Amino acid sequence: MNRTFVVFWKELREVLRDRRVLFSTIVSPLLLTPMLLWGIGMMVRQRQESARTVVIPAGVVAPRGGEEFITALKEGGFAVQTVENRQQAEAMLRSRRVKVVVLLEERFEEHLHNESTAKLVVLFDPLNDSSRDAVQRLKALTDSFSAVWLQRRLARRFIGSEFAQPLAVVTQAIKTESPVGNLVLSIILPYVIVLSAFFGAVSPAFDLVAGEKERGTLETLLATPASRRQIVWGKFLTVVVVCMLAAIFAMLGMMLAFAMPTSANIFAEQAGKFGLSVPAMGALLVTLLPLTVFYSAMLVILSTFARNQKEAQTYLIPLSSLIVLPAVASMFVRTESGLWLAAIPVLNSAIIIKQVLTGIVNPTFLLVSLLLSGLVAVLTLQIATRLFERETVLLSS
Repeated sequence: MNRTFVVFWKELREVLRDRRVLFSTIVSPLLLTPMLLWGIGMMVRQRQESARTVVIPAGVVAPRGGEEFITALKEGGFAVQTVENRQQAEAMLRSRRVKVVVLLEERFEEHLHNESTAKLVVLFDPLNDSSRDAVQRLKALTDSFSAVWLQRRLARRFIGSEFAQPLAVVTQAIKTESPVGNLVLSIILPYVIVLSAFFGAVSPAFDLVAGEKERGTLETLLATPASRRQIVWGKFLTVVVVCMLAAIFAMLGMMLAFAMPTSANIFAEQAGKFGLSVPAMGALLVTLLPLTVFYSAMLVILSTFARNQKEAQTYLIPLSSLIVLPAVASMFVRTESGLWLAAIPVLNSAIIIKQVLTGIVNPTFLLVSLLLSGLVAVLTLQIATRLFERETVLLSS
């Protein structure tokens, strides 16, 4: 049996027996991610219901008239309090006795009846969420109030409501090959996969080399007939498997969370409307291969260079920034981005995942990205192998 495979199989069995790895790679994405989104969905729903039903304390400064508008406010769920002037209104807002204050102009009633524009000013606290919600409800109420008065004015002149609506716009989405829910997935999933694949492999990668240095067991492994190249390749392949498992289970966990009913509160009408065909799944796995090879080689380099796991964790901080930044950028980059983005490791993989999910795969971008990612992965692996063969680095303590 090939000695590389012997080392790989030994290390993989030990890694998969580690509860920390099983929790971070399998349990966390399949259990915690759906629970987290379920909790967020419940909170969003409660907030939406509260915003629709709660009675909002509101102040009104009405020098003269405005009774019909004030009545509309009360019927719209506002507990109206009369306020003398703007200074008092701002003081009430700062002390949070009211959530919003409406200042009617002095000739509000007159302008309303004389077919002119009646003006009102809305004061709110920009640092208060309840105040911002109150503004949204007030805006819907004023739009409705304004529409009623427009109908009255048109009726006085015997003009139909069509006069005030020269255009009627109807938007219709065409039938697409991929479900519409994949659009939301294409924003979130690449970010989740890219980060999960990296951080899921950190613990086993550091334990396989830096951890063995710390425990003094690496010398025993070096004394076996396996060459150093075979040993590092066996460890490297173990990290690749864990890295790939972390990415796959992160993807499954996110899709499970997206399928839950409470996700409709977060993703609106796109919730639950997603799907991945078998070719798309195959394309995702092909995309993940150079990414996981690159990650694994980087982590093996770090683990080999560090004298112990604590030192490796220190080196991890700047490396994490190089992974997190492209991952965050992937949420804002469009699928039709320029070809030059194919040269940026990590980000290019995230863009391909987005393209696969939305069914808009650019073959040139895919080919260039896979070639460059593969090249970077091979170079990184060569560096890891050379570093592992250097005795001064490997046996440093």
